[in-house]
Amino acid sequence: MNKTGSNLLFLAIGAALGAAVGYIAASDKKEEWLKDINGLVDKVKGNVRAATAKGRTRIEDINDVE
Repeated sequence: MNKTGSNLLFLAIGAALGAAVGYIAASDKKEEWLKDINGLVDKVKGNVRAATAKGRTRIEDINDVE
């Protein structure tokens, strides 16, 4: 993709994110949405921590074998 196309893509993504944030900020349900988003973020963080711990365990097991 050329530079102009890439810039337009990032502009479109930024505009979409800005519109979504503006919609949520103006919505009457923003507290509910923020609670849902926080729950999703907590779930993702938990999954990342679990995957990291699993990877560390595997690396330690490999190092113990050598």
